[in-house]
Amino acid sequence: MRGEVPIPYLLILTHLGYRAYAEKEPSNVFDAAAAIADGTFLADGTITAGGSSVGVIDKGARVLGFPAFERTIQPVKDDVLTALGGKQLQHISISMDNADRYFSRIIPGEPFLGRALNIYVGFEADPQNEHLSVFRGIITELSLMPVMTIEADER
Repeated sequence: MRGEVPIPYLLILTHLGYRAYAEKEPSNVFDAAAAIADGTFLADGTITAGGSSVGVIDKGARVLGFPAFERTIQPVKDDVLTALGGKQLQHISISMDNADRYFSRIIPGEPFLGRALNIYVGFEADPQNEHLSVFRGIITELSLMPVMTIEADER
């Protein structure tokens, strides 16, 4: 309604903190206060500092493209009654720019393999806690080339 286009972005939780990446720089998504406060300290006595956003240690325009997201009401292999209690787990593959060997330098000290990967979609003007979560999984494979490929499975 405001003429905005929602942006998809991913968050990778490493041992040092969250890293956020999108196709374009997620400029207004993450509060500056969230990098300092984790939401438990009051900034002015009424507003919790960082409460509407997650603090990130890095953000950038490194994603080359997001794949299509699919959800089914009924998993293909089950009947209707069995499908009510289950869901079809997703597998996702994301390509990221590593031409400058950025990820090749940080991954040895901060491994991505086995870490949580979350994908969100939302408007930049809205706080991060109002964005839609479309994928939550674990990074299962990683290849470091000029185009880094991350493979993740939903858990």
